[in-house]
Amino acid sequence: MNNTIEPRRRPAQERSKKRVDAILNAAKSLITEKGCARLKIHDIASRADVTPASIYQYFPNKNAITMALAEATFGATYEILAESLPVMSSKQEMYQVLRGLVEQYYQAYLNDPAMLDVWVSISADKSMHEFDLQDSRRTADLIYQCMKQFYPESQWERISKTSFLLAHLSGSAVRMALSVGPEEGRALMDAFLSLISPTSLDDVLGYKQKSQK
Repeated sequence: MNNTIEPRRRPAQERSKKRVDAILNAAKSLITEKGCARLKIHDIASRADVTPASIYQYFPNKNAITMALAEATFGATYEILAESLPVMSSKQEMYQVLRGLVEQYYQAYLNDPAMLDVWVSISADKSMHEFDLQDSRRTADLIYQCMKQFYPESQWERISKTSFLLAHLSGSAVRMALSVGPEEGRALMDAFLSLISPTSLDDVLGYKQKSQK
C-alpha cells in the first residue's frame, strides 16, 4: 500500500494513544452523523478537542483515518468470528457454523452504522481495495479450516478458492443488506444464507459428481 493511507506514526506513549483514540472516536461519530464524504479534518479536531496539527502528527489525510477505523473494526470482527468457532463433528454442523459466521458478520456491522460508510469508502477507493481483499482472505481462512476436515485432501485446493469467493461474496451480501431497509435487508441475508448448504457448495466443488463415479 502507498503512504496516502498509512498513519504517519504509531503512538507509543499512553498520552499519545489516548489522543489517537479521541481522534478516531470523533471521526467515527462524525461519520455516523454525516458520512465519510463530508468528513473534514477541522471538524474532527473540534470534536476531539485537539488541533488539526495534532491530527496530522498521526494521520496524513482523511483516508488514513478511515483506514485506521476499518483496521480496528475488521480486526475486532475477525477476532469475534475466530474465537466463536465451535468444534464441528459433521458436515451438516459445519454448514450451520458457516451460516452463523456470516450472520455474526452481518450483526457486527448492523450494530455499528458508521462502518457501512467506512466500508463503502474502502471498496470505492482503489488505493484501499487491497485491504478489503486482505480482509476477505483472512475470513476465507476461517471458512477453509471449517470445510477442509470434511472433504478429502484432493478437494482442499478447490475448497481454498471457494472459501475466498464465499468470504468476498459474504461481504458484498452484507453490504447490500445494510444499504436497504431493515426488512428487505433481513430478507436478502436469509436468501444468501440459504445458499450456504451442502448441496450448493458440493455442486460448486464438483464433489458430488466425483463421489458418484
